[in-house]
Amino acid sequence: MAQDNTPQAQKSLIGRWLSRITTIAVWLLLALLMSIITEWIGMNTKWKDEGIEHSRGMVKTELSYLNKDFQKSLIVQRPVQYAENIASTMHKYMYEKTGVMDILSNIFRDNKAESIIRLFAEHVLAAVYVTQVFAIRLAVLTLALPAFLIFGIVAATEGLVQRDIRKWSVGREHAGLYHHAKRWIPITFIAPWVVYLAFPVSIHPNAVILPFALLFGIGIFMVTYLFKKYI
Repeated sequence: MAQDNTPQAQKSLIGRWLSRITTIAVWLLLALLMSIITEWIGMNTKWKDEGIEHSRGMVKTELSYLNKDFQKSLIVQRPVQYAENIASTMHKYMYEKTGVMDILSNIFRDNKAESIIRLFAEHVLAAVYVTQVFAIRLAVLTLALPAFLIFGIVAATEGLVQRDIRKWSVGREHAGLYHHAKRWIPITFIAPWVVYLAFPVSIHPNAVILPFALLFGIGIFMVTYLFKKYI
C-alpha cells in the first residue's frame, strides 16, 4: 500500500512546489503592476513637475546604492553586474522583444505626434524605468538573503540556550505565545519583498531589509526559546 501511494505523494509534493512558485510569480507581477500604477498616479499628482524624470532619477539612485554598499556578497562575486543583468534581461524580454521600445522611439522622434500620444508614450517609458527599479530591488533582496540566514542562526542558537535554561529551571510553558511567534516568522520574511519592491520613491535597502531581518531573528528566537520543554 505504501509503494502504491509513493508516486502519488511525489506528484502531490511537486504540485505543491509548483503552486508555491506560481504564487510567488503572481505576487511579484502584482508588486510590479502596483509600482507602475503608483508611478503613473504620482506623475499626475505629487511629482507632476518632475514627470518622467522622477522614475529616471530613481534608477540612478538605486544603482548608486548598489554601487556604494553592495560591492561584496555571499551569493555572487559581482553584485552590481548581477543586478544589471537581471534588469537588462527583464528590459529585453518585456520591452525590446515585444517592440515597445521601437514604438516609443518612433513617437519621440516624430515632431508631429499629437500631445496625447506623447503623454501616453511618457507614461509607458516611466513604466520601463519602474521595471528597471523593480529588477534592481529584486536583485538586492536576493543578495540580502544571507542577512536573514545569519540573523536566524544567531537567534536560533540563543533561543535554544535560553530554552535549556528554562527547561532546567522549571520555567513555565507559553504555548499561545509560541504559536503567535511561529505565525510571525513568514510575515517578517515576506513583508520586505512587498514593501521594498512597491515603494514609490527611492529608499536605501538597509532601511527596509535590516529592520525586517531583525524582526525575523526575534521571531526565530521566540519560537526556539518557547518550544515545549519535553518532546
